[in-house]
Amino acid sequence: MRIIFETDGGKEVRNSTVTSLDETADTSSSANWRYAIATSVVIAAMVIPQVSGWIESQLLVKSLQSLILPKTIRSNQVLNNGRIAFPTAPGTPVTSEFGWRTHPITGDRKFHAGIDFGAVKGTPIYAVDAGRVVFAGDKGGYGKAVVIQHQGSLSTLYGHASQLYVQQGQQVVRGQMIAAVGSTGFSTGPHLHFEVHVNGVTQNPRPYLREYLATR
Repeated sequence: MRIIFETDGGKEVRNSTVTSLDETADTSSSANWRYAIATSVVIAAMVIPQVSGWIESQLLVKSLQSLILPKTIRSNQVLNNGRIAFPTAPGTPVTSEFGWRTHPITGDRKFHAGIDFGAVKGTPIYAVDAGRVVFAGDKGGYGKAVVIQHQGSLSTLYGHASQLYVQQGQQVVRGQMIAAVGSTGFSTGPHLHFEVHVNGVTQNPRPYLREYLATR
C-alpha cells in the first residue's frame, strides 16, 4: 500500500509504501506522531477536496481509519484524564510558560498569554475538546490560527500553524486534528502557541493540562 502527499504547490513531500503499522514510524517513540499525520491527511483528503492527498487503494483508507485513527485519538485522551485533551503530539515539550517574560524577538518585558510547545513543522495540533470553530485563518502575530468555542464559557486558541484543516463554523470533536505546527506570524521557529480563555479572560493553560504535564 502506498501513500502520496503533496503540498498546495504540487511538490511531493512524502511518498511511502506501508506494509504494516510499525513501518510508518522511524522509531517507537515517533510512532504516534507518524500515525497521526498519516490518518489526518488521508481523512482530510476524503472530506475536504482542496487538501492535497492521494491514495492508491480504498482498502488503505479503511485500514487507516479502523487501525490508526482510533489508536491516535485514544492515546491523546489517555495521556490526559482531566477535562481537556493534550493539544499536540504526546511528549512535546513546553518551551515557554504562561506569564511575564522577555520577548524572544523584541527583548521587551511582555506578558505571554499562553503556553508554547516546541515541535517540528507539520506536527499535529489537536482540538482539546469538542466545540465550534469560531475563527480559522490569519490572525496577525498569531499567524495561521484556530479558535474553538467549547461548551459553556471555555474557548481555546492554537497559533503559528503551518496548515489549517478546519473552517470557521465547523464542529469538531475532542482529539480531532485541526492544524499542523508551523512558524507563521510573529515567531522565532516552529511551535504551537496554546491559549485558554474563560468568558474571554486569558487563563493559565497549565491547570487544564495538569494530568499530562504533571508526569513530565
